Amino acid sequence: MAGPSNAKGSTYIQVDVHYDGMFSPIPHLIYYLNQKTSITDVDFGGLNFKEFIHVLEDVTKGKCPVVYYCLGHKSMRDGLTPLKNDDDYRRFLDVAHGNEGKINVYIDHYNDSVLDWIEEEKEEKNVDSESSDEDKDSVMSDALSVDHEPDEEVIPLTKSDDPFLNYISVVPRDEFVDEDDDSDNGTKEAPIYPYHDSTQKWDTMQPILGMRFCNPQELKQLVSNYAVANGFNL
Repeated sequence: MAGPSNAKGSTYIQVDVHYDGMFSPIPHLIYYLNQKTSITDVDFGGLNFKEFIHVLEDVTKGKCPVVYYCLGHKSMRDGLTPLKNDDDYRRFLDVAHGNEGKINVYIDHYNDSVLDWIEEEKEEKNVDSESSDEDKDSVMSDALSVDHEPDEEVIPLTKSDDPFLNYISVVPRDEFVDEDDDSDNGTKEAPIYPYHDSTQKWDTMQPILGMRFCNPQELKQLVSNYAVANGFNL
């Protein structure tokens, strides 16, 4: 719960500060390779925005040029909010109060295009959602039963000068044998391909030849995490 608050605006909340890391938009917006410290003994209600920044710089031992906050139960795409002035700071305190006095703060040391990345991620989500709706409509349309009128006349296949055409006109389809089929009548075991495990630790993910994915997002997640974990430039 939030700490004591009185008529003078005294406010004690838990601020989890993430710093010395960096934002990445791949596979989705994350803040990684960071350090974390918690502030629980500061009367934030008695501070203004600039004083709050001084507190952050004191605990992180460095400059805090760009600051964001986000609730722990929200994704960065849906909850990351810039903290730039006194109005933002008052909203920050209100949000923390509504979250049992706990909130995350992220320091952007490189002035990344975080807000642009969020907009791009939201647009991708909307496109995926619209595509999913179209696929559902297509499936429903295909599932509709259509009554067909029977053909009034059956036209028999006449004989041809081509012996193969004559053969397929009389031989049942299930009697065809593919001469190039070397499956040795089903006795040969089919190859088994691994499925991607999206729950494994991000820095242990690695691509395997033939790996199966449930959706394109899983492939995107694996490739980006593998690149970050192995020091490739994204």
